[in-house]
Amino acid sequence: MPKQFTKYHSNMAKGLAILFLLFYHLFESAELLVSLEVNHAPFSQESFLRFSGFGNICVSVFVFLTAFGIASGLFGESLPEALFWKTAYSQAAKRFFRLMLHFAILYLSVNLLWGTRFDYKSLYGPGIQGILLMVTDGLGLSMFFGTPTLNATWWYMEIAYLLIFLIPVLVQLTRKLGCLVLLPGFFLPYALTIHPDLERYLFVAFFGVCAAREGWPQKLLNLKFHPALQWLAGIGGLALCVLVRQNFMVHEYYLHLLDAPIALFMLYLGAGLLGSVPVLGKALAFVGRHSMNIYMVHTFFYMILWRQYIYHFRYAGITFLLLLAVSLLYSVILEALKKVTGLQRRLSR
Repeated sequence: MPKQFTKYHSNMAKGLAILFLLFYHLFESAELLVSLEVNHAPFSQESFLRFSGFGNICVSVFVFLTAFGIASGLFGESLPEALFWKTAYSQAAKRFFRLMLHFAILYLSVNLLWGTRFDYKSLYGPGIQGILLMVTDGLGLSMFFGTPTLNATWWYMEIAYLLIFLIPVLVQLTRKLGCLVLLPGFFLPYALTIHPDLERYLFVAFFGVCAAREGWPQKLLNLKFHPALQWLAGIGGLALCVLVRQNFMVHEYYLHLLDAPIALFMLYLGAGLLGSVPVLGKALAFVGRHSMNIYMVHTFFYMILWRQYIYHFRYAGITFLLLLAVSLLYSVILEALKKVTGLQRRLSR
């Protein structure tokens, strides 16, 4: 029986993606390596930075999986067009408010834990103005309004919200055009003035919707090649992706196009290859279930509040594992508190 690409596989891919992101943020520049005396042996600084730079593929993987997941559900419903829009946007509204509430809870937890460390008056301003700006930030809307934010990494909430309401439109376009929809997906950012973040990831979203229609992740999971050949292709493919994507010219001009097929490859690498190793697959899926919380909170540990502790041991491997451990622990505790208080059950409705 052919394998299906399930939520478990999606979590494995998310787990791999967030590991790449942590590595990227920890070691993204030569200046950072030198100033914090990071020991990256046995790799040269050039090869180490090339690999760490590849880590920002994480966002494209998240965008791809969001588009793929929402589109898969919508493609599975046979509805007349008028009813489709009502159903799609009813689901989108629920998804939007659920995501907003999850983020608001994380925001509240951060402020309850570290509130004494933040200068709210300098960040948000005094009085009613400060409260309004704080609420805007706490709902993940600061990027929409250009208002101050406690954590620059939270810019991703904007693209996450936009995708929720954009994917139904892309699904209908794909129903009418098939994968030819990738052509307008390619040209649209050049024809219209759109938000830079949306422009950067729009083609990846189009690609994710096409992947849902054509079942590309399922097809990759069901490749009939010998496992040894698949592992060779996976390792070689990753090396090739890093070399090509981190080339200066490619990175400067073609990244928004190249990230789409690379995101699909990362799904195969995480869910198809690494996920085929039982213990490793379960570990990746576990990290993937917590990937959103890790994404939203890790900056406080490695940059804003605990920088000296995270980089204390100097060795890149230890630094990476330490950031992963504290970010994951934070998420596990937060999700446990949601479960104990009943919030998890209410949010999953």
